[in-house]
Amino acid sequence: MKTLDLHGIERWDTLFAIEKFITDNFDSLPVQVITGNSSYNVSKVKEIVERYNLSCHKDRWVNWGSWIIT
Repeated sequence: MKTLDLHGIERWDTLFAIEKFITDNFDSLPVQVITGNSSYNVSKVKEIVERYNLSCHKDRWVNWGSWIIT
C-alpha cells in the first residue's frame, strides 16, 4: 500500500501534499496517510477525502495517527 508520511512537512504544505498524493493514487486505492498526533493533519485528510467523495478510517481503532483512504 502506498503511504504518505506527513512528519516533517510544513503546515502550509500539508493540504497540497495530501491532495496531490490522493489524486495521484486514485488508481492505487487504498492508500495510507500517516498524520501523527496532529489534529490539523487529521482534519485536512478528512477534508480532502470528503471533497473527492472517498472514505477513510483509522489504520487501527486505537491509532489516530494513521488513516486508510478508500
